[in-house]
Amino acid sequence: MQKVRKSFMFACALGLVTASLAGCGAKEEPAPTSSSPTPNEKQGGEPVQAEPLELTWTAILYTAQPPKDTIIKMIEEKTNTKLNITWVPDAVKEDKLNTALASNTLTKIMTIQDIKNSAFLNAVRAGLFWELGPYLDDYPNLSQMNPTILENISIDGKIYGLYRERPLSRQGVVIRKDWLEQVGLAAPTTIDEFYEVLKAFTLNDPDNNGNHDTFGLTDRNDLKFGAFKTLSSYFGTPNEWGLQDGKLMPEFMFDGYMETMKFMKQLYDEKLMNDDFAVTSKNQQWEKFTNGEAGVYIGNMVDAKNLYNTAVKINPDIELDIINRIAGPDGDHRIWSQAGHNGIFAIPVTAVETEEEVRQILAFFDQLAEAELWDLMNLGIEGTHYTKMGDGYYQQLEEAAELRENEVRPLNSLVAIENSTLKPYEDPLREKYEELTLDNLEIIVPNPAEALESQTFIERGNELKKLIDDATYKFILGSIDEAGFQAEVEKWRSSGGDKMIEEYNEHYNANK
Repeated sequence: MQKVRKSFMFACALGLVTASLAGCGAKEEPAPTSSSPTPNEKQGGEPVQAEPLELTWTAILYTAQPPKDTIIKMIEEKTNTKLNITWVPDAVKEDKLNTALASNTLTKIMTIQDIKNSAFLNAVRAGLFWELGPYLDDYPNLSQMNPTILENISIDGKIYGLYRERPLSRQGVVIRKDWLEQVGLAAPTTIDEFYEVLKAFTLNDPDNNGNHDTFGLTDRNDLKFGAFKTLSSYFGTPNEWGLQDGKLMPEFMFDGYMETMKFMKQLYDEKLMNDDFAVTSKNQQWEKFTNGEAGVYIGNMVDAKNLYNTAVKINPDIELDIINRIAGPDGDHRIWSQAGHNGIFAIPVTAVETEEEVRQILAFFDQLAEAELWDLMNLGIEGTHYTKMGDGYYQQLEEAAELRENEVRPLNSLVAIENSTLKPYEDPLREKYEELTLDNLEIIVPNPAEALESQTFIERGNELKKLIDDATYKFILGSIDEAGFQAEVEKWRSSGGDKMIEEYNEHYNANK
């Protein structure tokens, strides 16, 4: 009877994937209990000598070849599992997911990178995937999952997978520390001090060569991952969407967005940044920093290490620093947040039919979140791929670079929760990046619409975004004024923007 019911549910999901059929009921979840055994759980004080838990797993492959099974065998032994992993190349992952949904060939663990994939959403709403939220508190590591990221992966307010964790915010400022010393300034802590640093880097000969050949900020044609969005955080702009009188509105309708445009226009007008930023690629932006033209780079703080490695070949005396807290005009610290994940691991009800097995799979992921197993999947085998240096530090073995690529790097896509007690040895920029990335968690500004849906956004989001992006560049470059920018906002609203606002608010209110 149960198999008949599962087949009916799959038929419903398949109908939704292909034609949104009516009459398919969602699966009614059993109430979670704490009595279901995990793979190696003790009962009555004695360990259960269980057979290995057999798991089929669809994983995404981001490297040229699947990994050798050296480390996978060690994972199996440590977790008492037998893993049968289907590696799907990144380029075809969505096609493979859609095919698996349509043909009922789902594995016990499915890696879903795009959680807004319409076929996946339809399958979830048809009851084809287990709701996992009610179980998470029963596991020591899974119960510590970040609530912001859980909210970001939610579907209709419920959790249907374990997120593949990524930092919520790695944004900050990379700055020439040696230039600060040359112009007699400390690292900036406020937006006003930041401006003064850019001015000094432009006018006060920070490279001490007697020529007027430097400027403050190097930026590129990217309003999100370049300087603009991070500066916008400092000015108090919400992240993509924000609440205004209890209603979600787009970020460019808030005062902070206008103040950011005015600030960047000032930098542009005073030549404190590269005047070709609107047509500058990321590589060109990096070159302006590494060849000694500019002293400030705003973006992903992890870039500091690569910027240094390139720049030190040109100037062996270069010194860099990283900053993550710049107080805005109101004195507060803020930084915009990404979703904090690269998809989820979901469990299909057609492949896993009992709550007991769901709990066993969750116990397996809880084990993978232990530092020992995390290090195994991310650093490799001690003595083979890396060595411990004492006091909680590690160093990758240079001679094992190819081995790491073949045996370790593909396994990164199997990791859910980030957890390591080791730090890179003699790598102060990397170590500071990791410290400041953690500190960013204290000041992040989430996107309240991250988990929401809008059909208009799906159909016309890119077109409408370009309209505002173009208007933002035009304002900074001086071809339109405030009135001209507001005229572009009104065009956005009448071209589908108001419908998008309505749809997001509908979904927002339905999930309160």
